[in-house]
Amino acid sequence: MDIRFLESLVAVVEGGSISAAARGQGLTATAVSQRIRALEVVFGADLLIRSGHAAVPTKACLNLLPRARDLIFEAAMLKRDFGKDALSGPFRIGAIETALSELIPSVVKTISDNAPDCQLSIKPGTSIQLYEMLENGQIDLAIIVVPPFAIPKAFCLDKLAVQPYVLIQSIDNGPVTRDRLISEPIILYDRKSWGGAPAWKWVTEYANPQNIMCDLDGLRTIAAMVESGLGIALLPSWPELLDSKAKLSFTAPVPPISDRNIVLLGKAAEKHDPLCGLIRKCLLQH
Repeated sequence: MDIRFLESLVAVVEGGSISAAARGQGLTATAVSQRIRALEVVFGADLLIRSGHAAVPTKACLNLLPRARDLIFEAAMLKRDFGKDALSGPFRIGAIETALSELIPSVVKTISDNAPDCQLSIKPGTSIQLYEMLENGQIDLAIIVVPPFAIPKAFCLDKLAVQPYVLIQSIDNGPVTRDRLISEPIILYDRKSWGGAPAWKWVTEYANPQNIMCDLDGLRTIAAMVESGLGIALLPSWPELLDSKAKLSFTAPVPPISDRNIVLLGKAAEKHDPLCGLIRKCLLQH
């Protein structure tokens, strides 16, 4: 069995269609379809349900995906182990929205300068999504909000940033007052996200949750909405937000809430992998 065929199957499942997988792998849709059909012959089962341009995994496909991902990962590790100075082969790092512009550029430059044979892949997502991808072996490292539960021993964690929460509104409206918190619209950092849960708890206790206009896990979008005068928000103070002092007013919440901690999470077994070590060093020195 060719590992590349399994890579195509996983790409179809993750991309939602054969055409999306083909674009991501630099293949034709016909080539990807042929790979899937070859796997279906090997396993003696249908692996995809095709409907229009979409492709959905069958139950048989879902059952074999975890082991398929493991095989793909181990094959990639073999290539990496035999690469020049072990700084070659594929490496996948996931990052939340605010880390994409703040931290990822330095990672890309570090890889470009020190490991040009590495095929670096950047996966954006929410903290919850990226944690699940790390668990499933779909990424090698994740830059996320620290999980609200004990980290399993199988993982290693490095703290990258501490971000206090601040109340923000348009600079034209001045600082956030108690009266404004009660009367004006609130744009909420997604209450179901790891970073948004503390903000939601504070809003329910010290503001007026009935005035929530919407909630979303997109901090740049929230800041832009506040800047345009649509309401007030309680957000972690990541560097890009603090650079908006000419457009936004900042007020410390009273009482304060616990800071948002940004961490680098990876598998403990891979901590001493050369590529992993190179990226960890880059991020910890940022």
